[in-house]
Amino acid sequence: MRKNKVWFITGLLATLGFIVLTLMVMTKSTLLVNFDATIQHITTPMITTPTTTIFSSIAFFGSPMINILLIFIVAGGLWLSHERLTACWVICVQLGGSALAYVIKNVVHRARPQFQVIKDTGFSFPSGHTFTTAILVLTILFVLIPYVKDAEIQLIITLLSLIWFGFVAFSRIYLRAHWPSDVLGSTLLSLSWWEISRLLYFYFLKLQTHFPKLKMKGVN
Repeated sequence: MRKNKVWFITGLLATLGFIVLTLMVMTKSTLLVNFDATIQHITTPMITTPTTTIFSSIAFFGSPMINILLIFIVAGGLWLSHERLTACWVICVQLGGSALAYVIKNVVHRARPQFQVIKDTGFSFPSGHTFTTAILVLTILFVLIPYVKDAEIQLIITLLSLIWFGFVAFSRIYLRAHWPSDVLGSTLLSLSWWEISRLLYFYFLKLQTHFPKLKMKGVN
């Protein structure tokens, strides 16, 4: 019960934070412009050819296409384990969230940063790489890890997942594919969307009493 309350508050704060941030982006808030410029200024000296190669590879493996593919692999494993409703749920969370991020991106219509290290197209806010990676990591942490019984392995998987998310998020800033606030916005949106999806999950879990073949397990 306490964990559910914490997640509800987290989701609510993330939603409010995302709405405020989106309004700041759309009104071109001076505070936000200065924030983005400061972070970009700090990261500029880091740009070298070897580092760019590394972060380009990270960006590729953290792309929406790869993240969606990995979610389908996770869902396939859940399906084969007879966790069929859970399998459908994780796919819907990733695809539904990606669609939501795409719509917001086209409504906000924010241009990408100038002087991109690697040329990217489309609009900037929010970051699709960051959003889909966050959903993948949340799926690992709250759907897959409960199946792991060893506490040390759980900790290792958790740390590696969070580190991977950090690298993907930073790669978008480093490559100048996104403003830092785009990455922050995607993180807030992912937490908000996850909590909404989690509430729907438990709603369908209650329906399990009427549909006993829809076995669900693992989401916390």
